Amino acid sequence: MSKDPRTPGGLRDIVKSRLLDDVLGASGKKWPGWMVLVVDQPALRVISSVIGMYDLMERRVTLVEDLTKKRAPFRDMAVIYLLSPTEDSVKRMIEDWTQSETRKEALYGNGVFMYFMNKLPDGLLNRIKGCKELLKRTKALGEVNIDFLAKESRVFHLDMRNALRYLVPHRGQPSRCEMVICDKLVSLCITLNEYPHIRFKASSPLCTSLSNVFHRKMTEYIGGNESWWYHGDANHTARGRSTLLLLDREDDCLTPLMHDFTYQAMVYDLLPIDDDRITYKSETIGTSSDQGEKQTMDKDVLLNENDQLWVELRGKHIADVIQTLSNRIREMVNSSTSNVLKTKGGNTKALSLSQMANALKALPEYREVMDKLSQHMHLSHRCMEIFNKKGLLDLSELEQTLATGKTEEGRVPKLNELVSLVEEELQNTQDSLVRLRLLAILIVSQRGIRAADRDRLLAAAKLSPPELRV
Repeated sequence: MSKDPRTPGGLRDIVKSRLLDDVLGASGKKWPGWMVLVVDQPALRVISSVIGMYDLMERRVTLVEDLTKKRAPFRDMAVIYLLSPTEDSVKRMIEDWTQSETRKEALYGNGVFMYFMNKLPDGLLNRIKGCKELLKRTKALGEVNIDFLAKESRVFHLDMRNALRYLVPHRGQPSRCEMVICDKLVSLCITLNEYPHIRFKASSPLCTSLSNVFHRKMTEYIGGNESWWYHGDANHTARGRSTLLLLDREDDCLTPLMHDFTYQAMVYDLLPIDDDRITYKSETIGTSSDQGEKQTMDKDVLLNENDQLWVELRGKHIADVIQTLSNRIREMVNSSTSNVLKTKGGNTKALSLSQMANALKALPEYREVMDKLSQHMHLSHRCMEIFNKKGLLDLSELEQTLATGKTEEGRVPKLNELVSLVEEELQNTQDSLVRLRLLAILIVSQRGIRAADRDRLLAAAKLSPPELRV
């Protein structure tokens, strides 16, 4: 029975269970020895978002390999393939079991477990059947329906960062991109045991097309899988059917352009983060002595569900985050440093908060907690440094005036006044991306502006040719 995504672990636990139990666990029951896990890039991103190497080792997976790279043979081990159901991935898998000039034997042993993240087309299934060396070693072949990234307990995305260019403007017939989106949404609903009602704005050609394709694909799956159940059917009435709400970006163009001052929004907006990973300069204490030398080193941090402090603080305003972190560091210092320093003949009253924190960092029992607190204190302070340097407080007040149509005092400014305010801000702002965003906010919020005002503002913005094309 599927877990409820509304529970604390939510969607991530569901995907993790599907991988550990239905893929790795099921394979381990049929193969007594060690196994190699071979993945393509989409599968690797799904796996790395929810499980770590320790989880894999617990299931007797000794190595994770990239399908697209040259690999060493492990002919005494079974192989688990976890792949996206594409022509390229299936072709590369078959090549592992096809003799060539450089390889006369297969790469792996007599146990092959094939799992696809989404529905495997009949044409690709027939190609697998045509490879006798692969077929005779096959122990399992299945579709696990996890073709999406479970970023948070209640948040997913489809890992299609460049999809917008293929969706807008809509060209009437469903595009290949729309088909992939709907396949991924069907995969999500199957995993969640949901057969949702579909709601969308009828005037949106894109949402209309997506809803039709999704409904057709979902209906086809239900018709071909009689044992599959969903919340709200005759035998599962604890709660009703869910609702899939499809929104066109034109319904809310402003939100992605506005500056948001919650911790998570500022980190992703202002800091150089790449796929949840951020690198920053960290000071470490060389010895356990409170006079130990400071060392500076680059530190990689993953901001994901495994960081409980990040999960707790990410939705809070940046000012509340800094206050919370400061209070916790001080509480820990006040409750623990006194005993630490007494054993060394120190005087806690003569030390600053930073000095006392460093004293705690030097001790193994406090280092992990203090490192995590210090890490987030560093990131939040770095956000505030950029916030102040770019003058985002004044800019955000102007953004709010444009978005709401009212000043902070409740006055409704005229368009000419707004254009003048934006022009002044454009001339004073150094960051070209901030200038581009502000110009876009004005145009969107006013539903277009006069050509003369546009030319005046473009001159003030001094945008590069690529930015002008936006």
